[in-house]
Amino acid sequence: MGKKKGKNSNYSGPTGASPVPTKKSATATKSPDEKKNIILLAIGAVLVVGIIVAIVLATIPKVSYVEMDFGEYGSIVIEVDEREAPITADNFLKLVNDGFYDGLTIFRAQAGFVIQGGEDNTANLKPIKGEFSENGVKNDISHNRGVISMARTNDPDSATSQFFITLHDSAKTSLDGKYAGFGRVVEGMDVVDAIAAELMKHPSNYMGFVEDEYAIEIVSARVIDYEAK
Repeated sequence: MGKKKGKNSNYSGPTGASPVPTKKSATATKSPDEKKNIILLAIGAVLVVGIIVAIVLATIPKVSYVEMDFGEYGSIVIEVDEREAPITADNFLKLVNDGFYDGLTIFRAQAGFVIQGGEDNTANLKPIKGEFSENGVKNDISHNRGVISMARTNDPDSATSQFFITLHDSAKTSLDGKYAGFGRVVEGMDVVDAIAAELMKHPSNYMGFVEDEYAIEIVSARVIDYEAK
């Protein structure tokens, strides 16, 4: 009679020696020079990506849009260029957002030249840097018809809130490089022309400044979402 098989007697283990543990594979270590090269490559890659992003962003104009309402005359939309004249643009947009221009007036018009407004004699505003070439600042905005720019005194860094809008391309001859253009009218130049025509009906000084009673009110100015055409 054969012997009964014992528990797990069908296991065939190694014979003649104790089991030998499997040796774990050693983790490869990198030398200090290899680690340094990897770090430098990573930094280089980050810099390259950063430069590419900066180039792409630089090609995208940073603009905002302001709607200025003149009541019965209608409204205009101004494209504010924050790339060419960042200080001037930021100053204008801050004043708009503060409601500064609401209720002020357009009080000057010269045929074929400009309309001007946006002054509050009671405001204590800090002058801003004049962003134009004769003041050592690069600004490629030329004063063609419809450009909005900052008025100032003989001091190049004296602009605060007064702005003007050009009526004709010829204005650039006397204004380029001397005044800080910071945007342009993208809708409503017919409104600008109508305001100019109305102001020029009234008595004015040699610069085209009219008396307060003839000035045209800026009912409101506000930043808007706008899709450029």
